[in-house]
Amino acid sequence: MRFMPVALGLAWILPSCAEDAGSGGPVDVSPDPSPIPEVPADAGCEAGTEGCEPALSDCASRGFGFCPVAIPNKRPSFTSVWGSRENDVWVGGTHGALLHFDGTSWVQTPSDTTQTIFKIAGRPSGEVWALSSREVVLHSMGFAGDSTWKPFEPVEPRNGSQRELLLAAWLPPEGGIWVGGGPYYLLPERATEADAPTANFWRWNAGATSWTPSMTGKDFFVRGLWSSGADELWAVGGMSTYGRFTPRYGRALRGVPRPGAVEWTECDTQAWDDRHAIWGSSSDDVWAVGDRGTVRHWTNATPKRWAIVDAPTKQHLRAVWGTGPNDVWVVGDEGTILHYDGTKFEHVEAEFLDGVAVPNLRGVWGSSARDVWIVGDNIVLHRNARVEGP
Repeated sequence: MRFMPVALGLAWILPSCAEDAGSGGPVDVSPDPSPIPEVPADAGCEAGTEGCEPALSDCASRGFGFCPVAIPNKRPSFTSVWGSRENDVWVGGTHGALLHFDGTSWVQTPSDTTQTIFKIAGRPSGEVWALSSREVVLHSMGFAGDSTWKPFEPVEPRNGSQRELLLAAWLPPEGGIWVGGGPYYLLPERATEADAPTANFWRWNAGATSWTPSMTGKDFFVRGLWSSGADELWAVGGMSTYGRFTPRYGRALRGVPRPGAVEWTECDTQAWDDRHAIWGSSSDDVWAVGDRGTVRHWTNATPKRWAIVDAPTKQHLRAVWGTGPNDVWVVGDEGTILHYDGTKFEHVEAEFLDGVAVPNLRGVWGSSARDVWIVGDNIVLHRNARVEGP
């Protein structure tokens, strides 16, 4: 085993909640350097193989904050993790991987797709959704072995390009699901893309029989959704396409749900790098993370813009989750794990597997401050409840 210290409506013209312009300017526009790897069938080592992984208690006893766990397959790359409680945890990833943890053991559940699962989200009741593309949306009312997942109505029955991925979800308290992804042309008969409206945000309201398309901004790839309740919704992301002369820029839009639409207001992120994820403990404590170590904090203070927060890394940051204002976790590329204690971010150590590259980490979730899961390329990490400190 190896270890390393690692980072602790359709209208698109939107009003701005910023009182002055953000800082910064155009930056490197090269494609995302961290695609999700396609893992060979024999990558990594078999779960439970002697010498492959230490027992969780052995790793924790050596002082690691996060330790790898055995999983019942040959290590797909994992992109998302969510659970309703400590004995109901889901992870999803490449090749349609959807695994469930019941507090004792992992079970791989059939998804009937080979597409990557990009987002898992659910409710305390155990209801859970798994998103891949606008063609592949899966739904379950809770773990039930081989019969867990049911195909849901496609958002749009087309597939095959990066612009058709679904990366973000929010579950309204009254039921249903709202999802976000890349802009999609709503082509009426004989229309061209130049003439057609687009959508990057869809709602399936409680009692609905079809998806309702909407839009949060032109050429905006929605990568994260988060809400403090029924009166507020945040969407974060960046440009949907990149080119030599197309600058990346991070965006954050604050929405107020209405009966027929969402009223969106663009808020200054003071950053040009893409935002990949968002999480908050309240409407006055919201975190957004993104490329090149970018961390932003929304406190609803005046002026109305996201505050710049120093983070001890320049790695791309992929996910954020916490239990409150003094306990926030952020993960990203090159095994980066950061923890915020209410004052500052610090690196947290993890142990990684021998024989494979240090993984990019893509998802984080926990049932409590002492029970935290992290997933990434070819690995699932767990923070043992017995570990002391952050």
